[in-house]
Amino acid sequence: MISHVVAWTLREDVDRDAAIARVRELLTGLVGTVPSIRSLEVVENVAYPDKNSDLAVVATFDDLAGLDAYQVHPEHQAAAAEIRGLVTGRAAIDWES
Repeated sequence: MISHVVAWTLREDVDRDAAIARVRELLTGLVGTVPSIRSLEVVENVAYPDKNSDLAVVATFDDLAGLDAYQVHPEHQAAAAEIRGLVTGRAAIDWES
């Protein structure tokens, strides 16, 4: 199984709650659309806002091929493009378990 985590820092000029809700809507909407997603959750930071990212997506896939299929899926590409307009920073990690 491949776990995929991407964390973002929101732009200071966006409404935090609205931006988080939009990212959650965009990404959870991919479940059932992108066949390789096994699980997907969008989480909001609740501690140390001066040090931590604002939100993250935590997703799982059967294998690297599934993650690759997610990355290039047109619906994911559209969601990622909109998310890029809401954030200033991004960090990601993928691991196998």
